[in-house]
Amino acid sequence: MSGFDAIPLEFFQDYPAPGVNFIDVGCVFDDPVHWQLAIDTLYERTAHLHFDFILAMDARGFMIAGALAYKRAIGFAMARKPGKLPGEAISIDYQREYGSATIEIQPARIKGERVLIVDDVLATGGTIEAAASLLRQVGKEVVGAAALFDIGFFEDKRTLTMPVTTLRKV
Repeated sequence: MSGFDAIPLEFFQDYPAPGVNFIDVGCVFDDPVHWQLAIDTLYERTAHLHFDFILAMDARGFMIAGALAYKRAIGFAMARKPGKLPGEAISIDYQREYGSATIEIQPARIKGERVLIVDDVLATGGTIEAAASLLRQVGKEVVGAAALFDIGFFEDKRTLTMPVTTLRKV
């Protein structure tokens, strides 16, 4: 068991919709030991992907991607819900574990060529696959994705087009 596996998790039943057992990643963010362990471990486990830019998923992925980008001395951009990005943005609709959603990116903000997508939790993979589709649409190479937690229940329901690094299966 790694140190990250020992972090006590908080779940919220029926949030944000009935039937969803939501993992609150705040238990990682609010403890400096857990936070440093998460970023240091993610840094090590993604080194083999040789990326030069990060795309951060709205919203908890922003903190993780920002810390990882800082540690790697590279830039990152945000994938956001519709209407949250100024200027030119492109969007895609996709399915996730509890309904449909839309994300947008600003193509001009994606400065690198080899991009890692970062989110907090991997469930169905719909969010990262949607982001990968947008990145490929603007000519970027998606080298992989990373998340803190992998919801094992969805593992057999995923069709992923990239390697995904996670720190803990729940």
